Amino acid sequence: MIWPAINTLSEYNNFIILGPQMRSFFIFILQILFIQNSIAQSLDAKTNSLGSCGLTQTTVWSNLENQAGLASINKFVFGIGSKKQFLLNELNNHTVACAIPIYGGVIGLNLNYFGFELYNETKIGLAFGKKLSPSFNIGVQLDYLGTYINENLNNLHNFTFEIGIQKQLNRELVLGAHIFNPKTVKLKEEENVPSLFKIGLRYNANQKVSIFTEGQLESNQNGSLHLGIEYKIIKEIALRTGFSTNPTKNSFGVGYTLSKIEIDVSVNKHQDLGYSPQLSVSSGF
Repeated sequence: MIWPAINTLSEYNNFIILGPQMRSFFIFILQILFIQNSIAQSLDAKTNSLGSCGLTQTTVWSNLENQAGLASINKFVFGIGSKKQFLLNELNNHTVACAIPIYGGVIGLNLNYFGFELYNETKIGLAFGKKLSPSFNIGVQLDYLGTYINENLNNLHNFTFEIGIQKQLNRELVLGAHIFNPKTVKLKEEENVPSLFKIGLRYNANQKVSIFTEGQLESNQNGSLHLGIEYKIIKEIALRTGFSTNPTKNSFGVGYTLSKIEIDVSVNKHQDLGYSPQLSVSSGF
């Protein structure tokens, strides 16, 4: 275990005691060992503030969590987001997404970039969401995955897909399920891209309170549990908090709707690596 080393370094802002080359090397090792599948698990600020519960939402950010949610969008929506993981510039995560209603469904496009100049990951997704009935949505997405590891090493890339569903069980309950990379593609011969399966519920207790719960299982890893609660103070402002296991993370955030613009801010705290702030902004036309 190298958690003690990580904890020590995280106490020094920007690793002042390390030179640029050693700092970059350490960040590279940190990414390889502890932040694998970072692109596959890229989330928006609202979802992060709810303990990573995003399967049942129906926004432009369904591009990232469950493409079935795109089917409920009835206008063009564009969103941008950014996350500074553990307050480190080298672990920045930037996302752009849009949803475009067409005849028969909704097209989604998204681009995600994670990392820095010596190590970075790119994911480009083309999605489609469709309503099969008033209470049942389905969505699929084709993904390009690319990894850049220094100019002296081979760059890696491949294609995969993901699929999800949403089902309105009754007036209060919504079910969501999603799987990323079900066929388990490889970036290189000895390295599989992890598959990720998620299933969850949203319970709308009343007009102000919603409760979210999810279970997630990544290939070759222990499962994790996620819980989130949203409370709408007024129509325009929502307070959120969440909790997740494996690893243990606490999160909280605020959502603000101003006319056609939605702004979400979140912060989550990893049990060992510290805080990660995030901002997402979206607008529909």
